[in-house]
Amino acid sequence: MSTSVNAILLAAGLGTRLRPLTLKYPKPCVPFLNVPMGLYQFRFLEHIQVDRLVVNTFHLPEQIEKLFKSQPYFNGPVSFSHESPIILGNGGGLKKASAQMDLTKPILMMNADEIYLTQDKTFLKRALDQHIAHKNLATLVVMKHQGAGTKFGAIWADGEKVETIMAAKTSPQNKNFRPWHYIGALFIEPEVIANIPDNKELNIFYDVIIHELPKNRVEICTLECEWFETGNPTDYLNATQQVMQKLDAELLAFISQFDSSHVIESNYSKSLISTQVKVAAENLTGFNVIARSANLNQSSKIKDSVLFDSEIINAEYFTKN
Repeated sequence: MSTSVNAILLAAGLGTRLRPLTLKYPKPCVPFLNVPMGLYQFRFLEHIQVDRLVVNTFHLPEQIEKLFKSQPYFNGPVSFSHESPIILGNGGGLKKASAQMDLTKPILMMNADEIYLTQDKTFLKRALDQHIAHKNLATLVVMKHQGAGTKFGAIWADGEKVETIMAAKTSPQNKNFRPWHYIGALFIEPEVIANIPDNKELNIFYDVIIHELPKNRVEICTLECEWFETGNPTDYLNATQQVMQKLDAELLAFISQFDSSHVIESNYSKSLISTQVKVAAENLTGFNVIARSANLNQSSKIKDSVLFDSEIINAEYFTKN
């Protein structure tokens, strides 16, 4: 029988680089190809047994709670860990959320705003199997990325074994260690909870795991995937365009569980449109994504934009607001 786990989806961030959009919507509620970003991890959670799912919140918590209570992907109970008056980070957030977990079982931590594509849909089971078999304290899912250790911080490993974790533009003296990019998913043993103080903002890597490396085994589990930066306006729009070009039947089926959508393509445009929206192909230019909630003027010309609610998100949105 497979091991069951607790899971925490980290949804408490402020999304400051996507302001002013994230002044109105927490980043996990911002749609990406018609599905809120916070729901994309459910593509992979179905391949392991999650007994308890907790979502932490801080910024605009009522929207986060509404989203996860109404999502169509996970049938089990979802509970919420509300952080106040300060945001606790992924380490402090884990500590607070642990009150709602079964601390005899491993904990899966996942960022609720990550977008990546992979053919290895069962990688979480593979990582969990490795975690259990090797008796790891933590197992970090990572990928090759040219920005690891330069643009981004990196997990430095010798084979599978994590040797150190360092911020961007820093590297260890040992040149045999290899930098890996963390994709926002890890398994961790509940015993670490005892070492995390209450109600304090902490980073799970720099304040917790790094201090465990000398005495406990921490490993990487590598994943072949394409990971997309969405934290700033340019990258969010670029990622939207790039992933739309890679849209396949599996991803479209996942999207359509939340908002039944189809592709409208012409010589000038490739657009993903909710089937509940009527729009003429001649009004579309470039890449566009239109959700069922969009307040759409059917005569409007639409170019390189994401539409939902009363929002029209494009490059101009972030310069004029």
